[in-house]
Amino acid sequence: MSLLKQTIMDSATRFFSEKGYDMTSIQEIADDCGIAKGSLYKFFPSKEELLIEIFLTQSNRIFEAAEQIRQDGTLAPREAFIRETECNFDFFLENKFFMREIKQLSNTSKKIMPFMYQMRTKLLVSCKDGLLKFLGKDVEPNIWELVFVYSGIMKEFMSLVVFDNKPLNIRDVSAFIADRVEELANYVRLKKPATVLPDSIMAEFCIPGAGDPLPTFAEHRTSLLQSMRTTIQELPCTHHRKSELDNAVTLLETEFDSDEPKPVLLQALIQFLAAEYPLACIAKQLEKYKIQVPE
Repeated sequence: MSLLKQTIMDSATRFFSEKGYDMTSIQEIADDCGIAKGSLYKFFPSKEELLIEIFLTQSNRIFEAAEQIRQDGTLAPREAFIRETECNFDFFLENKFFMREIKQLSNTSKKIMPFMYQMRTKLLVSCKDGLLKFLGKDVEPNIWELVFVYSGIMKEFMSLVVFDNKPLNIRDVSAFIADRVEELANYVRLKKPATVLPDSIMAEFCIPGAGDPLPTFAEHRTSLLQSMRTTIQELPCTHHRKSELDNAVTLLETEFDSDEPKPVLLQALIQFLAAEYPLACIAKQLEKYKIQVPE
């Protein structure tokens, strides 16, 4: 990374932290760096992309730290997992102003939404790797259930720490979470419950290698539309009704891919499809794509 680009990012980080994203202008950042606004735009075409680049750079550290912990052969599996959980807390605490800004922007920004989707994917995959390292391969048939239980517990504790500023002891919380996950893993080993999150559902998170590209926002949307088409063919309804629903999916796909998607039309099509109960869950997931422009 060039020195000037790093200087711009450092300046923006300080301004975003002190004044907030909305109250900070590109001109202020450029002036602070002693450059023309046009020079800044050569590195970052928009303020959104500058925020994303900063958060991406920061977030890469959490994955690097997790990998370093996993490679430390001197640590027992439980201790390594506790430290990895502590690392997650530390990252979000150090970057809590980013979390607040990203959270506010994620429902309205056309650029931040796909970035957040890919970040969530990376976090879940990293969580899966960490849990398998901690618990062992014998829990693999139910690994995604364990991932989501762990993520759910983490989310609530994280909210208390980051957004509510509760003075929790991070080490104690991390150890508590590790113990609860281990208890659940023991139950899984004993009872061998049927998985509710098979790889067919979690395919987008089943990444063969760490270096492989993550699915894009558009690819995930396409996957949902395809899943909807498959479900339509299995509905206990007339061929005419199936044809109507399939045509609605085609119209929805076309509208998503248009240069200027019409939110009203997207909403109408999604609601039409959601009227069929088996499609309602998929339709609900498609709701968040209404503001997403084609890539």
